This record gives sequence, C-alpha cells and structure tokens, in this order.
Amino acid sequence: MFHNKKHSLTSGAIIMIAMRWIDRLVGIVSTFILARILVPDDFGIVAMASVIVAFADIIFDLGINIALIQRKNPSQAYYNTAWTLRILQTATVAAVLMILAPFAADYYKDARVTAVIQMMALSLMVTSFENVGIINFQKDLRFVDDAKYVLFKRLVMFVMTIALTFVLQSYWGMIIGAFCGRLAATIRSYMVHPMRPRFALSEFGEIFGISQWVLVKNISSFLDRKMHIFLVGGLATTRITGGYTLAAEISDVPGTDLLAPINRVLFPAFARARDNLQELTRLLLRVQAIQVMVTFPACVGFVLTAHEFVPVALGEKWVFIVPFIQVLALSNIIQSINSSANYVLTVIGKMRLLALTSWIQLGLFSTGAFLLRHDLTPERIAQLRMGAIVMTFGVSYSLLMRNIPGLTVRMLARGTGRPLLGCLAMVGALTLLEAEVAAPNWLMLLLKVATGVLVYGLVVLGLWRLAGRPDGAESYFLNKLKRPAPAAAAAVPSEVK
Repeated sequence: MFHNKKHSLTSGAIIMIAMRWIDRLVGIVSTFILARILVPDDFGIVAMASVIVAFADIIFDLGINIALIQRKNPSQAYYNTAWTLRILQTATVAAVLMILAPFAADYYKDARVTAVIQMMALSLMVTSFENVGIINFQKDLRFVDDAKYVLFKRLVMFVMTIALTFVLQSYWGMIIGAFCGRLAATIRSYMVHPMRPRFALSEFGEIFGISQWVLVKNISSFLDRKMHIFLVGGLATTRITGGYTLAAEISDVPGTDLLAPINRVLFPAFARARDNLQELTRLLLRVQAIQVMVTFPACVGFVLTAHEFVPVALGEKWVFIVPFIQVLALSNIIQSINSSANYVLTVIGKMRLLALTSWIQLGLFSTGAFLLRHDLTPERIAQLRMGAIVMTFGVSYSLLMRNIPGLTVRMLARGTGRPLLGCLAMVGALTLLEAEVAAPNWLMLLLKVATGVLVYGLVVLGLWRLAGRPDGAESYFLNKLKRPAPAAAAAVPSEVK
C-alpha cells in the first residue's frame, strides 16, 4: 500500500515541484524588475504596511487548510463551514485594519502607510471568497492541478504589477497589481473546481478544536519571521526598511523558496503516513537528506556571492543591503533543516510542541532586543534573529525524537556530514578565488558560481564513493539524472545513511 503511495507521490510531485519552482522563479524575477524600477523608499512603504496587514491576518487565522487536510473524509457541511469561517475571519481583519491604519502610520512616521494598509485589507477580502474546494488539490495529491492554479495567480499578478509599476513609477503599482492578481485567482478558483460552498457554521466546534493550537503556532511563527522587520521599520528610515525587507525576501530564495514547492507536497504526504511511524521516519530521513544536499550549498554560496550578486541583479543603489543578506541567508540554513521536522510534528498532532518551540525562539529574540534596545541597528537586529534561531535549533528535533520512537541523532546526522564538508571546501575555494582574481562583478559572480558548484559537487561525490556509495541523497539525484522521470520514482532511497 505504501509503495503505491510513494510511487504516486514521487512521480506526480516531480511535475508539481517543477511548476512550483517556475512559480517561485516568476516571483523572484518580479522582485528584481521592481527593484530596478523603484527605489528603496517605495519598498519600505509596502514592507511597513505588509507587516501590519499580515499580523492582523494571522491573529484571526483559524488554520482552516490544515483542518481540512487532516480530516480524512470531510462532509460538504465541513467545507461550507470552513469557507464561511474564512470569510468571517477576513472581514474581522479588514475592519481592524481600517481602524489601525492611522496608528500604524504614526508608528512608522509616514502618513502614506495608511492608504496602503487599507487597500491591502480590501485585497484580503477578495481572497477570502476563494473556492474552498481547491484545497482538495493538495489533499488528494493532485499536484499538477494545484501548481497550475498557483502559477496562474502568480502570472496574472506578475504582469499586472510590472505593467502598473512601470506606468505609475510608484509603489501603488505593486499594491494594485497584487489586488488584481488576487481577484483573478478567486474567479479562477470557481472555474477549476466544481465545488460551490454555501454559508454555514454547523461544524464550527470541530474545526475550532483543531485550529486553536494552529492559531497559537501561527502567531508565534509570524512574529518570529516578521518581528525583526517591524523593529527595523520603527527605528530606521523608510529607505533602510525597504532595503532590509528586500534583503530578507532575497535571502529566502536559496533556502526557503527552494524548499517551498517540496514542502507543499510533503504535508499531505506526511499526513497519509502518520499512522505508520516506520514509514513516516523513512520519509522524514529521505526528505531531510535531499533538502540539506540542496540548501546547504545554496545558502552558503549566496553569502559568499552577495557582494557581486546585489549590484549585478539589483543595481548599485541596493549595495547597502549586502550585510543584511549575508546574515539572513545564514539563518535560513537552520530554518531549512527544521522545516521537515516541523511538518512531521504537525501531522502527528503535536501543534502545542511546535507552538512552544516558536515562542521560545521569539522569546530569545525579544529578550536580546530588549537588552540591546539603546544600541539597536538593523545589522544587530539581523544578528539577534540568527542567534535566536541557532539557540533553538535543537528544540524541534529533541521534541521530534521524543515523539517518533527509534529516531536518533545519528540517523538524523547521516544526511548532513558530506554536504557540510562540501560546503567547507567550497568556502575555502571561493575565498582563495576572491584573493587571487580581480574581475568585474558580473564575471566574478559567474566564476564564483561555477567554482562553487564544481568544488561542492566533486567533494560530496568523492566522499560518497569513499563511503561505499550508500543509499542517500547522492544516489537519489544521480538516479534522477540517469533515468526518465517515471523510472526515477522507484529510485527514491529507502534509507538515508
């Protein structure tokens, strides 16, 4: 039974992940184009408003998607209640935002924030009417349908945002473009799925029973991800806030954004295996090894090429964000390792433990910020965030091992040794290259990327051969390269060493 599920998961997920990466690529390209058209001050206005809007949205988030995916056979009444709750939740958020917008502008010392927050609130209301039936794309592992829908939304938003920003030469192009993308996606959701939800609250009690700890976890996770941006917005200029926010977004690319498509597949996959701990453990080890193999060199490489990447991709006006990118990208290495563990804890119903972990990390960051409140700078805020992430690194895995019998540190570490040594070799090679070669930024960037890929690949493959070619991430990727996609589905390693 699980063999068939794994085969279906892997073969379908290959296409879905590729499409989701295309979606992320479109978003990244959009960011780079907007960075060329706009100035840091424009990004600052949008960033300031986005933090307030997202925080208000998360406070009232009932975790409806998780409740629907975890429920094995939800009735139509369950879907109707979920859809109704989402609309009520968003209407509450929109009303709160309309009231708080002027106060947010006072905190940021910029009156332009008020109108932007209010427009974003309207965008949230549009999204709340999205067809709840599209959740079944994830629930039923219909990866291609899910990816097509998300990609449609991204492309509409991309075209509208770039066109409007180019015409208006203002941050309003980003705001209105996002609104158009959300509206188009909501309409499209009723075209791609036949479900027609109605207003109902008959299943409120059961959904809320699942969602209350999701809500606690979401609030802490949001604060952990956005509190540093909020603090920067309060103590720095709009220009610095815009630069810091763009740095945070770009820093997510090599770690979080590379994993986002995989993680979207993982949650329903883990959910299906939650009653078989042996299978769940096997899936966790396999996925973690593959994630580490990709994200370790991507994040480290991004840190080492930031000085060349920023002026080439964004322009000289953004060079001041290089230190932000380097610190935040390092933080994402730890975040990427924790992602699969967090998904497993979620599907086995340990949301309280996840919430506790998030609050511990947030508490450490807040304590550091309070102690250094008279000497805070954007650079120091980024460093505090990284420190809090590092100090809570082991908490998630400690909780995971307590709840997954048989899982050990040795098993978890098997997939990290070779990538770690490969990264160390890459750091040495790029440091030597930078000391010995003088070249324009674009050429140095190409040389660093080529050298990093070559050195990392050779070291990892060499260590893998010396270890006797065990099943692991290396064999997984080599099989993908050697075989057609359908055959590769059977090549997923059963155990990571």
